[in-house]
Amino acid sequence: MKLLMVAMPWQGLDTPSSALGILGQCVRRHAANWEIDELYANLRWAEHLLVESGGTLTPTDYGNVADQVFHGVGDWVFTPALYDVDSYRVPEFAEFLRQRGVDPDAPVAMQRYARGFVRRLAEQIAADPPDLVGFTSTFMQNVPSLALARELKRLVPGIRTAMGGSNCDGLQGPALHRNFPQLDFVLSGEGERSLPMLLDQIASGADLADVPGLSWRHEGRTVVNPPARGALPFAMVPAPNYDSYFRALAETPFAPQVRPMVVLETSRGCWWGEVHQCTFCGLNGSNIDFRSKAPDRIAGEVVELAQRYRVLDLIMVDNILDMKYLNTAIPAMAALDCDLRVHYEIKSNMTRDQLRSLKQANVTYVQPGIESLSSHVLRLMDKGVSAAHNVRMLRDGHDLGLNVTWNILYGFPGETEDDYRRLLGKFATLEHLQPPTGAWRIALERFSPYFEDPTQGFMYRRPAEIYDFIYQVPRDELYDLVYLFDTRDQGIVGPIEDELKQGVERWAQAYRGGDLSYRVDDRGRVTIEDRRASWPEETIELDDVHSNVYLGMFQVAGRAGIARRLADSGHQVTADGLDRMLRWFVDRGLAFEDEERYVAVALDVDPYRRKLIDGREVVASR
Repeated sequence: MKLLMVAMPWQGLDTPSSALGILGQCVRRHAANWEIDELYANLRWAEHLLVESGGTLTPTDYGNVADQVFHGVGDWVFTPALYDVDSYRVPEFAEFLRQRGVDPDAPVAMQRYARGFVRRLAEQIAADPPDLVGFTSTFMQNVPSLALARELKRLVPGIRTAMGGSNCDGLQGPALHRNFPQLDFVLSGEGERSLPMLLDQIASGADLADVPGLSWRHEGRTVVNPPARGALPFAMVPAPNYDSYFRALAETPFAPQVRPMVVLETSRGCWWGEVHQCTFCGLNGSNIDFRSKAPDRIAGEVVELAQRYRVLDLIMVDNILDMKYLNTAIPAMAALDCDLRVHYEIKSNMTRDQLRSLKQANVTYVQPGIESLSSHVLRLMDKGVSAAHNVRMLRDGHDLGLNVTWNILYGFPGETEDDYRRLLGKFATLEHLQPPTGAWRIALERFSPYFEDPTQGFMYRRPAEIYDFIYQVPRDELYDLVYLFDTRDQGIVGPIEDELKQGVERWAQAYRGGDLSYRVDDRGRVTIEDRRASWPEETIELDDVHSNVYLGMFQVAGRAGIARRLADSGHQVTADGLDRMLRWFVDRGLAFEDEERYVAVALDVDPYRRKLIDGREVVASR
């Protein structure tokens, strides 16, 4: 029997599908009666747009749409293919995007080609139909997948279709199955276990009731099997195979314009979230249990992927780094003879030595989940770190040459305008450090604590307005189907939002030319060179006492700890004198303070240090 696994738009053009890469290997190992093929329809769609538009809709336009997850743009583009119409709600959705600062021209142009693309693709598949077509669906892959499944059913009524992925988690999977008859099966939960079982049951004609998390039909009605008991042990997750992606990419006319990256999963769930799930985060879905790959597997899989595909960019798709790897997998990766560029998501309170270990292992991109530089707001998120720890991460990451990706989130119940007024006043102190990518109001996400417990502040909720332009299903069904919800704004509203966004923009502009560095002489005295845009250009020489205080702030320190350091060093300073020194460092922008925690912000590098701008390393001039 034959299985075709499909990655529809809007899978990234520069990365293979982790789901196809892993599940394909599971099927090959555990469903011997099945022949498997993989189709990267996302690459086909990008090529279709390029050709049909005469080159005006490029892979860059594809990427821009793929990034608009919170506006549902990619799903809307494929609505004509789903509903078999020439166009679908174009004026209304275009205005919806304009009101949110999104240019609708490319999505509107793309929608004209969606139905023809789906029809052509379905005809190609139907020419030699497989027994089962399986779709993986994450973010905006629902409507493209549903559209192709519908067209396949029209051409080959007996063909079977299945869908799995994060869009099918929890209540979403059964809702998809109930509302879209073109789906024979929907798999909720981890597919490594359930997909091979489903295939074996289909091949043998056996009862489907034992397949965990499966939605299927009996006498025309949806039957939902119980989910699997317990999280999948990571030993059952094989290393991925991405041969199909790289073959397909090589055949596209835009292959020279794409710098492909490989993805590898070394853990699932979130060890922090098991105890303190961030209040706004729903990314782990219904299973947050943390599991990680055996450390001795990782270096071998990394080097195998790099050598097999001649690719040095590697994205670890974990939600958080397993800290045990710092003494196991990370040193093994550091010993590899590969000039890799690895991306990891990490906790923001990692120490400088821990970050250095990552850098030695060629981890050059980190996403620490900083999200705020206000300790009060961080407590509202249940982040478990202080603002000073986050600033230390920015400083140490920059010192070590890491590209630190982060943003500012707001809109938390209990935050105040004063939280952000104080924060805006501190931006100038930090403008030599890597700026946030933006400031964004949080969304209400399914599976997040805010969603699961309305008493935390979001009592009112409805499926996000974007879905009104996408799905034709009853409101109660839509509630079970979707991931994002509209709710009443909490936290800051009004002019302070614009001020926050403008402050982030000013920081990004100042960062391109700013610098703040220090050095220590043989006597232990600190000299600071300030070349930041918002401060006087000067060289500041600190005396013994001020040097001692400043060096004491390089690790996050409270006032009492700094006082003890002075006393241990034999410096006699009054309480008022210490307060004046600390205030001077903060007012002069040489240290960051929040809730009486202090951290020095000067960089331990020379003025010709490498700066990271737009992911590129450049030499900072004086």
